[in-house]
Amino acid sequence: MNKIDNKILEKYSRQIVIDSIGIKGQEKIFNTKVLIVGCGGLGTSAAQYLSMTGVGKIGLVDDDIIALSNLNRQTLFTEEEMGKKKVFVLSKKIKKINSRASIKSFDVRLNNDNINKIATSYDYILDCTDNFKTRFLINKFCHNYKKILITAALQNFDLQSTILKSWYKKENPCYECFFPNTQNYDQDSCDEMGILAPVAGLGGLFQANLLINNVLKKEINYNQLILFSCSEFRMRKITFKKNIDCKICSSN
Repeated sequence: MNKIDNKILEKYSRQIVIDSIGIKGQEKIFNTKVLIVGCGGLGTSAAQYLSMTGVGKIGLVDDDIIALSNLNRQTLFTEEEMGKKKVFVLSKKIKKINSRASIKSFDVRLNNDNINKIATSYDYILDCTDNFKTRFLINKFCHNYKKILITAALQNFDLQSTILKSWYKKENPCYECFFPNTQNYDQDSCDEMGILAPVAGLGGLFQANLLINNVLKKEINYNQLILFSCSEFRMRKITFKKNIDCKICSSN
């Protein structure tokens, strides 16, 4: 997507010098296509660092406006921008970070009627939402259309994240193998649960880092849920097996 000229070499020199990246790895990053669903605490952080890393095509999906209560954790928004649409403000911000990137904004709430039209042209889908209904929708789409799903969730001082490629191998689980869509999950948002500002930023960084590692073909476990406590600085990894009764991926 981007020709490697001297300006690009200088801008990304601190990444290119890493043995496992180099020019070939940076070119892979340039050619990466990611759709970020949700432009809140997770989405703004992930979008910022993916654009800084050099990701070449980024889509943003959100129908919300910037509110004062967002500003403690949604890093690229300011008080002067309150009342404006998140996707358009975020698009302009990350375009300033990476002017060569193709940025597309979708001022809608993702649903069954629009997900195919919006998401088909992307290779990675970042689930940065805060509700299970949308997560289940994204999971089903990613499995059926062979997209790589990277999801994260936040609560108080804690975060969880995982990368899923359920269609790639028959033993790989999907999101519903972790969280079956047969249970009543607590649908509280950040308004009710609370979230510490750095936790949101770190969650987006987890997602961005999982994506870049996958692009660079580093060893990835597609069956692990990563749990991190920011109050205890403790990480745990929980391994899940495919649910043989899963209605989404059990046929693989």
